[in-house]
Amino acid sequence: MNSKLYGPVAVDLNDGPVDIQYGHDLDGKPTARLVIGDLGQSIAISVTTANPDTVAELEAKVAELAAWTQRQQEIRSLPEVA
Repeated sequence: MNSKLYGPVAVDLNDGPVDIQYGHDLDGKPTARLVIGDLGQSIAISVTTANPDTVAELEAKVAELAAWTQRQQEIRSLPEVA
C-alpha cells in the first residue's frame, strides 16, 4: 500500500505541538496517528495501516531532521566574522 496525500500540504513545525492520538474507527478497529499542530491548524499522519519498517524509516528521517536543526542552532550561535 502506498502513502496517500489528499492535496498539497506544507506545515511549519515551529514549536509544535506534536502529539500521538490513538482511537478506533467507525468499525471499532484501532487507529493511531501522529498529529502536528492544534485544533484549528493541524495535520495528521495515520500509521494505522503502515508496516513497522515504514514507521522506522519515519523515525530515522526525524532523527536526521533533529541533527540538522541542532547543527543550524550551533552555527547561529557562532560569532560573526567580518
